[in-house]
Amino acid sequence: MSEYGGSSYAQTAPPMHPGGAPADTGVPKAFPILAIVGAALALVGSLVNWVVADVPGETGGIKGMDGDGVITLIVSIVAALALVGAMVAKKAPLYLGGAILSLVTAVFAVINMADPAKLLAQKLVDEESVPEDVAKKAAEEAVDKFDVSAGPGLYMVLIGALLTVVFGVLGFMKSRNSR
Repeated sequence: MSEYGGSSYAQTAPPMHPGGAPADTGVPKAFPILAIVGAALALVGSLVNWVVADVPGETGGIKGMDGDGVITLIVSIVAALALVGAMVAKKAPLYLGGAILSLVTAVFAVINMADPAKLLAQKLVDEESVPEDVAKKAAEEAVDKFDVSAGPGLYMVLIGALLTVVFGVLGFMKSRNSR
């Protein structure tokens, strides 16, 4: 008879470390760490140029903080904190929360990549006090004339957010399966 439940068939005990403590069968440490790195990459990308133009004699562009980068920055911070909490507390819902927040960040990145004139128009409205309809028209003309395109910050935000989504979901699934 087995000493694990009184039944006559063999049962196995949980895996043990050499010192006699049960082995950690939870989420691999790499999952939350890679998810946090992704959130940090999205956070940094929020501060970098989101829109760049091919204008002779001009350098730079428009940073994410002039528009939706404020949102992606805040959401990335909250996602990173949720994932740190998931790693420390070993709570599956925190992994999923971080992944969902980063999915929101990815959506903002895709929207801004698809329409680089959006950030340019927003900057004209905020800094130059141009009426919104005039700013949109001027931004669209500038996109056509000066080859305005998505900058490196948007790519950083998108890659970081997707990294966080993938490893947040994997962490959630692994955490749920180890129960």
